[in-house]
Amino acid sequence: MSLVPAPLNRCHEARPQAWLAEARTACPPRQQHTTQVLGMPMLNADGLSESWLQKTCGELHWQALSRALGVPPEQWQDRSGRRVYAAFCGLELRDAQLERATEGQRLQIDSDLRWLGASQAWSQHRLHIGTHTLGVLDMVSAFVSRHEPGRNASVRRAEMPGGEGDAPLAEAAARCALLRAQRQDLLARHARGDPACPAGLSHWTVTPCPRHDFNGAGLLYFPSFSALADRALWQWGRWGRDELLRHRECVYTGNVEVGEPLRLSLLADEPSERGARRLSLVLCSARDERPLAQVSVQLDVRHPPP
Repeated sequence: MSLVPAPLNRCHEARPQAWLAEARTACPPRQQHTTQVLGMPMLNADGLSESWLQKTCGELHWQALSRALGVPPEQWQDRSGRRVYAAFCGLELRDAQLERATEGQRLQIDSDLRWLGASQAWSQHRLHIGTHTLGVLDMVSAFVSRHEPGRNASVRRAEMPGGEGDAPLAEAAARCALLRAQRQDLLARHARGDPACPAGLSHWTVTPCPRHDFNGAGLLYFPSFSALADRALWQWGRWGRDELLRHRECVYTGNVEVGEPLRLSLLADEPSERGARRLSLVLCSARDERPLAQVSVQLDVRHPPP
């Protein structure tokens, strides 16, 4: 999916096994400005659709990687010739004011991509409508490949040709360090034998649909984790119509096969500052308790217009 088609800006004629290191040296950090007139596909009952936003900024992230590398995604390969994808490790939406968006307005997305070492990239997407800021979305991806054809549980970090990354922004480095600590904590608890979905406040088991929840690579699409978490909170009666999203964090640690059920468990529902609430959920495989993601949201009470 592409809002503003952007042809690849080839920095070099890449060879199948040597393009990565060369591209990083030849291409500067990538910035892009995207404008979209908002219609029904981009909106929901609370303003700007976060599902659409995640998919759109994910595609902008991929476009920036392609331009920087000079190679389209369908040609990405690791050292062993396996197909490589840029899978998201985590994201953070902060200072969200998505309810400001209405039909017919022009949304501007200002995007910036930076390399984080040999196999990771960070992008930041600032959202504006006129002079109003609707939020900032940070995303971190890692190159991955399936080590067993057709098996999502075999997805591992890809071994790519070496290369130096950009000098990361201090903000990017700090956010990625926090993300790494959160992922390591979730995986360490699983390694100790702690249940991925402990006896929490609420539970929900669901089987994702291959036609709506998975992407073209056959992987559970990263926006589906947020969507499933939101559906669980709605079903449990813990996200009411009078509450709006202000902050979201997602940490991804695994994926599932088509037909594999998920189990969602509520870990926390606690008050935050100024009457807001913070809720946290964990998603795991209902078959073997593998942790797949942790999703946290901060909600604020909808205030009537003056």
